[in-house]
Amino acid sequence: MSQPQRPVSRLGFGVSGAHGTPLVRRTDTIALIEQAASQGITVFDTAPAYGNGEAERRLGSALKRLDRDRLHVMTKAGLTSHGLVGRRRDFSPDAIEASVRASLTRLGVDGVDTLFLHGPDPAELTPDLFGRLDDLHRAGAFGVLGVAGRGGELDAALASGRFAAVMAPVHPFIDSDEAARLRTASRRGLKVFAIETAGDSPARRSPPRSAADLYKLARSLRSGPPGRGRTGALEGLTAACGRGWVDCVLTTTTRPVHLAQAVAIAKRL
Repeated sequence: MSQPQRPVSRLGFGVSGAHGTPLVRRTDTIALIEQAASQGITVFDTAPAYGNGEAERRLGSALKRLDRDRLHVMTKAGLTSHGLVGRRRDFSPDAIEASVRASLTRLGVDGVDTLFLHGPDPAELTPDLFGRLDDLHRAGAFGVLGVAGRGGELDAALASGRFAAVMAPVHPFIDSDEAARLRTASRRGLKVFAIETAGDSPARRSPPRSAADLYKLARSLRSGPPGRGRTGALEGLTAACGRGWVDCVLTTTTRPVHLAQAVAIAKRL
């Protein structure tokens, strides 16, 4: 049994970030998901790594109130998290199957449309893993398989020929190799989902105006590489939507007005 492939809208909504924390009320997350669906967004992306499954639970609650047949639901496997820094990766067949089954329970669905492996290393893409994924696919746990990652870490996965979708950063500061990799994937028929469209440098720190802003501030305080640049959220979204090889641009926000602005941009381009 396989899942029907539901439509992929130009703009997708990521149930991630602060939506997996108590900093955003569950009712507010659900309201934003409903707003997104009412404004033509069909793609909703989440993962067990976002709030140790809380983001999936919130999307699952929203799906009960929406027409599931019109929505392209995506989640991931291979990475789990506890808070901002507690992360654990496990791409063993048993762990992936357990992760998928737990995700389906939290989402309240029989299967998702796209399942992404969440940043696998080449050595983790074993025949045993793909065999288990084939079993899950035949059982209807997911429609198509995707891979999420950055830069050259995607090469082995894309060369395997086992993936139908790729999720990667697409912002004004990616280099020519990164763009060429995704353009080639698109030419081969893979769907390209763009993330982190504002850039890879830390966001500028500003006094928090809401509880959700505390999440952004905490992330900005984490040490890491300086990145290559950052632009405004709407400018980055506009640039990503303008790339012909991008099928869907994923955005996330905690503010209804920002979601409405993103929808307007996607409809205009």
